[in-house]
Amino acid sequence: MKIMQVWTKLFAKSPFKPLIKHAEVVLETVETLERALEAWENGDYENMRKYAKKVDDLEDFADKIKEEIRDSLSSKLFMPVDREDILRYLQRQDKIADAAENTAKWLLVRDPNDIPEEIKHEVKDLVIKMSQESIKAAKLVYDAIVQMDTVIESGFGEKEIEEEYRLIKEIGSVEHKIDELDTKFMEIIFKNSSKMDWGLGMYLLNIAKTLSGISDMAKDAAERIRLMMNK
Repeated sequence: MKIMQVWTKLFAKSPFKPLIKHAEVVLETVETLERALEAWENGDYENMRKYAKKVDDLEDFADKIKEEIRDSLSSKLFMPVDREDILRYLQRQDKIADAAENTAKWLLVRDPNDIPEEIKHEVKDLVIKMSQESIKAAKLVYDAIVQMDTVIESGFGEKEIEEEYRLIKEIGSVEHKIDELDTKFMEIIFKNSSKMDWGLGMYLLNIAKTLSGISDMAKDAAERIRLMMNK
């Protein structure tokens, strides 16, 4: 069976089942990034590079699925939500994997052993905390798109809708927490800027920035779900 026919059959059952398949790969991308960051924290650069490469491969796979979904989403299909809303959501969901790939790329550009000893533990601890929250955000997006499928199957049941809104709200809370961690991280870097060269500061700030981007994209995806719910 041709790939396009597979996606079309899934869309015929529910417009969200193909999005769930894509979300699974996006979540795996972020989970793999977490393993790369754990290796980075522990000074295991061989495994860090291995996992960073896998992040890149998974992001490519997510892109491939995204394009296949776009190509198979016919305007002739009857669906309970607008085709353009699905495509806009898909774009936001895919950007979560893009942000994870960006973090993985930054991990590879410099040796973290250059971080001043007096702040090394605090810096690495904050990066890992941001990573853990990013995983949480990606998992919540996965849960939210699965729940949206449940909402459709229930005929927009009240309990199912309430659970969807709860997930959307929680994604916003996680994004806010990561923003706070990112702000704290920047304060540490700028406070200690005299102890490091310009390149190291840029390296560390971009790791934090791209990690924060994961939760930003998760929040954007959640907002697209909210808009679909409110139409």
